[in-house]
Amino acid sequence: MATRCRGLFSPPEWFSRELRAICPDMEAKYLDKSKRWGIFCNGELNRLVEDPVTKEPRPLDQQILRKIKVDVFLTNNSRALDTYLDNDNRAMRAYTARGIVGVTDYLTRG
Repeated sequence: MATRCRGLFSPPEWFSRELRAICPDMEAKYLDKSKRWGIFCNGELNRLVEDPVTKEPRPLDQQILRKIKVDVFLTNNSRALDTYLDNDNRAMRAYTARGIVGVTDYLTRG
């Protein structure tokens, strides 16, 4: 559960700890205007934490962390992404339609 302090939300400590383990430059911040969480890398917005279809806000949970792990891994390992896309037609269709986000959703759905 996020804590509210002086008008700002703070992410759960376990989430921040696991996020920093994936990438030390990442942090979660609550965006008051859009009423959802944002994941920032080096101070720049990397992604909004929302449902990809409905655009409804989502909580900070393990599914979000899994998506970030896959995204970071495939972004940093382009040969792994190429090999994976060559061997999985559904992943290739997801990548063609939605880029790395499509592959990440495909790999982490459930």
